[in-house]
Amino acid sequence: MGTPTPPELTAWVHRGVALFCLGSLVPAAFMAAGQIQYQAGWWLLVFGLGTIAVTIGMTLWSVAGRSVVWLARSYCVLILAAIATWPLGWTSSEPADGSPWLWMCLGVASVWAALTIGTQWGFIYAIVSGAVFAWVRLTPSGQAISLVSAMQDMLVLVINPSAVIIGISLLTDSIRRLNATLETSQQEQARAAVEHALVEERRRLDSIVHDEVMTTLVNAALTGTQRDPQVAVLAQHAIDQLETAGREPDNRVPVSVDHVAWLVEDVVSQLLPQARFRVELGDNALLVPASVASAIGQASREAAMNIARHAEADRVDVLIGDPAEGQAGVRVVVSDDGVGFDPTTVPSDRFGLQLSVLDRMQSVGGQVELRSAPGKGTTVELSWLSSPEVDYVLPPQLKNLREQYPALATMRGRTLAGLISLLISLHFVLGWTTLDQVTLAWPVFAAQALAVLATWLSLRDIDHNPLPMTSAIAVVFLLSATTLLVQSVLPMGRWPGYATWYSSVAMVILIVLLFRGRPSVAWAGVGLFVAESLYWAFTHGLGLGEVVRVSFGPVSWMIVAQLVSRWLMEIGTGVMTTQEASYTANQAIAESYSRLVLRDIWLRQLKTQVGPLLSTLADPTAPLTETDLETALATERRLRDGLRASNLLAEGTQDVVEAARMRGVEVTLVDSRGSALPEVVSKALKQSLTTQLSDRTVKKLVARAAPEGYDDVVTILTVRTDGRTEMLGLDKNGIYQSR
Repeated sequence: MGTPTPPELTAWVHRGVALFCLGSLVPAAFMAAGQIQYQAGWWLLVFGLGTIAVTIGMTLWSVAGRSVVWLARSYCVLILAAIATWPLGWTSSEPADGSPWLWMCLGVASVWAALTIGTQWGFIYAIVSGAVFAWVRLTPSGQAISLVSAMQDMLVLVINPSAVIIGISLLTDSIRRLNATLETSQQEQARAAVEHALVEERRRLDSIVHDEVMTTLVNAALTGTQRDPQVAVLAQHAIDQLETAGREPDNRVPVSVDHVAWLVEDVVSQLLPQARFRVELGDNALLVPASVASAIGQASREAAMNIARHAEADRVDVLIGDPAEGQAGVRVVVSDDGVGFDPTTVPSDRFGLQLSVLDRMQSVGGQVELRSAPGKGTTVELSWLSSPEVDYVLPPQLKNLREQYPALATMRGRTLAGLISLLISLHFVLGWTTLDQVTLAWPVFAAQALAVLATWLSLRDIDHNPLPMTSAIAVVFLLSATTLLVQSVLPMGRWPGYATWYSSVAMVILIVLLFRGRPSVAWAGVGLFVAESLYWAFTHGLGLGEVVRVSFGPVSWMIVAQLVSRWLMEIGTGVMTTQEASYTANQAIAESYSRLVLRDIWLRQLKTQVGPLLSTLADPTAPLTETDLETALATERRLRDGLRASNLLAEGTQDVVEAARMRGVEVTLVDSRGSALPEVVSKALKQSLTTQLSDRTVKKLVARAAPEGYDDVVTILTVRTDGRTEMLGLDKNGIYQSR
């Protein structure tokens, strides 16, 4: 059995409850054997056969994997109507000799109400159906019992299903919390993998920049305008290394749509810090080929570049979502409130978006839609649809854990122990109300004392499994003694009613043993309980029907518990496998993502920046001018800043820094941080550097990114021409404070 998804779990639970409904018809049939002769034909046709038909229908439908919600709701209505009309369908003038056989169906109907309508409705159904049943029991058709006995019936009909409903509610809440925790954990794991891969890839490419490009530029500046053949060799080698890095065999695995969203956010926010992002991705199991993700990232960057250069926009919105309902793919919409333009008036040979956006998206099978008008801003919509011929979906073992149904979260030990103790205590109360049914009272109290001891042993140190074998065996012997003590004082020749409260206590404690890692001992306890019940029934003048009635609960619930236990172990194994596969997938996808950002985008920008100059230096016949040498030095400084202070340089900031240096401003950038700056800090830093370096009174600026853990994430020291100094500290929220 694999790890089920939430829909599969729902089907599994519904199938189990439907089978329990079918099983409950067995003891109901024993009870009905002496009652159907007194029931009206119309009642038997509508409610008797109707209950059987709906129960069998639910079982067959659930086994076939079909939804049973409406059948289950119909079952709830049918059972409640059946018990409410029971007196009308009773034809005998004599009181019935037992409780209505529908007793066996009412509890499971309450559970169905909780599962298919809502938890609160399950409790309401249990209370209402219990009250109606108690009223029926007061009538001749219900045996005309006393009010106290009727209230006992109601108490049991409320307690037992409520216990199941509470358990479902607690497990559902635990699962919901665990799903949220796993989702957050995996996102953090994926982010950490991406950060690590980015650092490793950046180090590799930085070595090319430092060892090849920067070395060439420095040597060119030192040799002057006189040609040095060695410089030409260095320049050509640098060009070859950049080409090799760009042409590296593309064995990258596809990336997830979440990674595409991160890529778009990264490249756009570098150019447009004010941009607001909205991510509405429905299918996070979809994989996007690396070439497509690269094209989307490049096209998004170019769209953002056009906004930064021409739009004069105050507001930029970026939507990353699905193409359309029912379609698999990615859609990116970048819109601004800038000056806009008329696309029809722009010559085709000057339309920058044509090459940078439209052609790039079309090369990978994507589409571009441009909407703009003077004074009304511009919207660029990029879309790519997954090809139905190619499987771009994560295999089940690599899907986001959010889409898997993990092992159930462990409830707090005190909560679980408290719930179990409460259920057992309520059955003790039920036993006290039946003291008139036993021949002696003290064995009942002695049995309850032994049951308390068994409960304590089974729940002791509940957070640590398995339960010690000696404790488990002792619990079984205590339960056996409890059963024998109560059975020894039960009346002869008749069913003792709720004086068999001990069977429910045994059921609960034996299930605890099962889940605490002692299944063999638990099943031995069940076998011992059935043997004792057989002995009691035949020595007290009772038949097989009474044995079934007293043993049905422990045996049936132990079977269900055993199935759940095995299922949980399968889930635990599946989760471990899924987590390992997810870790491997995260590493592979993160490496692919890092190459998208650094090789496809950053390396392309680098080649654009230094390529023409390197080509000039590599040509030994091309003349060198003083301007070329100044450009070489300026480019080397920019690259050095990029290596030494990449955290402090957003897109466009380097131009401001270089312009300030050209005016004679001394600019020093120091990056002592090991990880990327928070986005809010990066935005505030870019704005501050632009403002400070545009101030003509500033003659010196030192910006430093502090190591992790400092209150000031970034500090900026400025010195003005009149000698005044100012120190600003930028905290993790992007707020500046004077120091």
